[in-house]
Amino acid sequence: MKRGAILLGALAASSCGGAGGPAPRPLATSISAERPLAELPPQELQQGQCGMALWQRTEPARRIAFIVDEPPTIRIVDGGKVIALARTGTEGDAVVRHAPVQRFAGAGHSVAIDVRIEQREGLLAGAIIPEGTLTWQSARGSVVLPVFGLIGCR
Repeated sequence: MKRGAILLGALAASSCGGAGGPAPRPLATSISAERPLAELPPQELQQGQCGMALWQRTEPARRIAFIVDEPPTIRIVDGGKVIALARTGTEGDAVVRHAPVQRFAGAGHSVAIDVRIEQREGLLAGAIIPEGTLTWQSARGSVVLPVFGLIGCR
């Protein structure tokens, strides 16, 4: 557990900087509803799982989603509770067991992520997500949030 947390911390730190690569996409803005997702508490990976952690581009950054490959679900916080939504679809080639476009639904919510995943030399069992968006929809409205993150495996 500690080793996984250290790996995720190191990956997060390395995803924040770095020169090169294409220019970042323009930041997404809210399309309705002012309420963004609440911050997600630290999450644990089980042995053999790969997880994608996504932080909202705010100051300071807030972890708002955690996606695991098995079972394929996303965890978010709504109404003060951590909820898990089942994956309903993917697009693109998987990198470290995660596709760049994923959709999830359940409990009156739908979430879609569209991220750029980069594998970097020297990074074992993981990848960096320098940019992307998370779209959240419920009966209360919808919002598109700019995100960054990482993928780590245990």
